[in-house]
Amino acid sequence: MYSILIVDDNEIDLLIAKKNLEMSGKFGDIFVSSNGQDALDSIEEINPDYVLLDINMPILDGWGFLDSFGLDYLEDYRKPTVIMLSSSIDEEDSKRALENPSVSQYLVKPLNALKIQQFLDNNTLN
Repeated sequence: MYSILIVDDNEIDLLIAKKNLEMSGKFGDIFVSSNGQDALDSIEEINPDYVLLDINMPILDGWGFLDSFGLDYLEDYRKPTVIMLSSSIDEEDSKRALENPSVSQYLVKPLNALKIQQFLDNNTLN
């Protein structure tokens, strides 16, 4: 079973993602943060396998999270696989996300069973 951190300020998107992750039966621990700063503050403690990261959030958005995550994340910890999960269908957002070495995939909301299987198949953890 995997652990995952969902970083999103939209309660409906959080509910949909959490329910689909629970129904997949592949995630034991599902953590949530409503902004990038709260996620950064808790990530070392929870040490998730995956991070589902939205782009547009208050306090610290997904881009700010990625900037800090790439620079400040302690190397003593295993870095989780980051998947951008956004409502943005803008090709520039997708391109920018995939150019970041911390991001393995860019998925468009809403999260569903097919997208969960897709990111698990493309990001097999050792």
